[in-house]
Amino acid sequence: VKGDYPFKWKTPFGEGFPGWHIECSIMAMKFLGEQIDIHGGAKDLIFPHHENEIAQSEAYSGKKPFVKYWLHTGFLTINGEKMSKSKGNFITIREMLKKWKDPEIFRMFVISSHYRSDIDYNEKAMKDAKEKLERIYTTLEKLEELMKAGEEKEIDENKQAFIKKLENLKNQFIEAMEDDFNTPLALAKYMEIITETNKFFENNRNAKIAKFAYDLIIELGKIFGFFQKPKEKKI
Repeated sequence: VKGDYPFKWKTPFGEGFPGWHIECSIMAMKFLGEQIDIHGGAKDLIFPHHENEIAQSEAYSGKKPFVKYWLHTGFLTINGEKMSKSKGNFITIREMLKKWKDPEIFRMFVISSHYRSDIDYNEKAMKDAKEKLERIYTTLEKLEELMKAGEEKEIDENKQAFIKKLENLKNQFIEAMEDDFNTPLALAKYMEIITETNKFFENNRNAKIAKFAYDLIIELGKIFGFFQKPKEKKI
């Protein structure tokens, strides 16, 4: 172990460490079983907490692995500094919601960074998240209007090309999410769908294609946890 770690001792098997938080193993086994699929936590818990949790759980049950997938998150900072009450830069979820009103703005802010990376909470990042969310809802409103009053023309090659482009972006979105939950890349593909949709409907009013785009935006957005608020609510 690097550095001067205070709680360690020499054993015939190597350095020994206390079994911190053994209750985590007990609770996991009681409610989830002796083997679980996903275990989360911040990256500073990898050692010694999670390594000990693996050792004590597998030693007790005799089953490996204790956890199939570990998801360790980066740290949240405030304006480039670690949150600290003594520094006065500590913010609660309630305070954040009081300022920004809509929890989806914070959700957009969070998925803009990879979960393993550190993320900095600041005014600009939250404004950027709010603007992205407004673009999405504005696009959906336009599509809803077209679905009600749009034309029912045949789908020609130009329209087929647009559908194929959105389907390709959907596949790229899925690939990004399957690559260790790469939400920044998935979000980029999602916002590209928004851009391409707005561009296409500058000169088209096809109701069927509007519904296709609308359904796709809703489908992928729900993967991010969007569109859970009442429909009439605005940002």
